[in-house]
Amino acid sequence: MTIQSIIQERHIDEVVHFTTNHGCLGTLYTGFLQSRYMLQNDHMVKYLFKPNSSLRKDPEYINHVSLSISHINHTFFEISSNSWHQNDDIFWCIMSFTPDILSHVDVEFATTNNIYTGVARGKGEAGFNNLFADQVTRWTGNVVGRAEGLRPKYPTCSQAEALYPMKISTDYLQRIYVANSGDQSEIVGFLKATLHRDVDVVIDPNRFGER
Repeated sequence: MTIQSIIQERHIDEVVHFTTNHGCLGTLYTGFLQSRYMLQNDHMVKYLFKPNSSLRKDPEYINHVSLSISHINHTFFEISSNSWHQNDDIFWCIMSFTPDILSHVDVEFATTNNIYTGVARGKGEAGFNNLFADQVTRWTGNVVGRAEGLRPKYPTCSQAEALYPMKISTDYLQRIYVANSGDQSEIVGFLKATLHRDVDVVIDPNRFGER
C-alpha cells in the first residue's frame, strides 16, 4: 500500500503547521515554509523569524519542518501561545497543505513528539502506517492507545509529526486558518502585499483547540 493510498483510505485532506503572523508573512513572501535552520540563515526574512519555541530540542532535525496530520499538536500550541509568547504582540494562524507532500522524498514520520524517548521514526508506507498503530509509546510508562471512535484521519498520538526536509513550497498551500475576522483581514493583506496567489483564509477557532 502506498502513502497515497493510505491517505485516500483514511480520508486525510490536509497537513498542518501553526505559526505566528510573522511566520506566515515570511512564508508567503518567500514562497516556502522553511526549516528553522534555513530561516535563521535567510537574510531576506530572518528579521521576521519568531520561532514557536525558544530552542529546538531535537537539534539533529533543525533542518526539517515539523508538521501535523489533520490537526495541530494542541499540547505544543498551548505551550507556545500561553507560555513562550504570552506577552508578544502577535497572533496565530494555521497553514494547511495538501497531503500529497507526505509522499515526497525523505519525509520522516514520528509516532509521537519527536523529542520523546519512546518515539519511533520511519519513512515510506511503513513509517506512515506506524502513526496509526493501536498503541504508541511516548516514554517508559506512558503509552497511548488508539481511542475508540477516533477518526481514521487522526494519528493515534495527537503529538505525532511528519518531518519534512528543508522547505515546503507554498504551491502546496491550500488554506490558512485564523481565529477571528481581524486576523483574517491581516492575512488577506499579507497575500496581497506579497503578490502571493490567493488562498482561502478561513475563520475557525476550533482548529486551535483539541482535536
